[in-house]
Amino acid sequence: MWNLNKPVIAALNGLTIGGGFEIALACDLIIAADNVEFRLPELPLGIIPDAGAMQRLPKRLPYNIALEMLYLGRSMPAVEAAHYGLINKVVPASELMSTAREWAEKMAQVAPLALQSIKEVLRAIDAQSIESSFQKMRSDDLPMYRAMLSSGDAEEGVKAFVEKRDASFKGS
Repeated sequence: MWNLNKPVIAALNGLTIGGGFEIALACDLIIAADNVEFRLPELPLGIIPDAGAMQRLPKRLPYNIALEMLYLGRSMPAVEAAHYGLINKVVPASELMSTAREWAEKMAQVAPLALQSIKEVLRAIDAQSIESSFQKMRSDDLPMYRAMLSSGDAEEGVKAFVEKRDASFKGS
């Protein structure tokens, strides 16, 4: 879902192999139970992982580690994946869903347009230089970002900060 502006949290438990791993790579935040193991077993089948791992894995892991997973089908436990920054957090399986819900609740407390703007802007500036990224934000058609800049939520956020109170966001 290339234009989805809502954050997606993956809560993974057990084996995360092949297409399931590729779906997880498409998520914004990844929480894994301590029993999770990642693997891409396609090569011995005469195929390659073509649902996102080829594009995303070498950007999220050191290149040679990504190649090891792609070429050799090597498994990677959750703790190692967290070490490389492939996932955000490892938790005991019994805490997996409560942790995911806690993160979702935190995101539900912020201004919705600002949250959605993050995804829109990051998609637009992917693989751009820092200078080009700034220019894109200032001049490209980024409707969510433009709406966020002039929103009542932006005004409310600043006002609440100055008044030292919690903001009351409306999503507009």
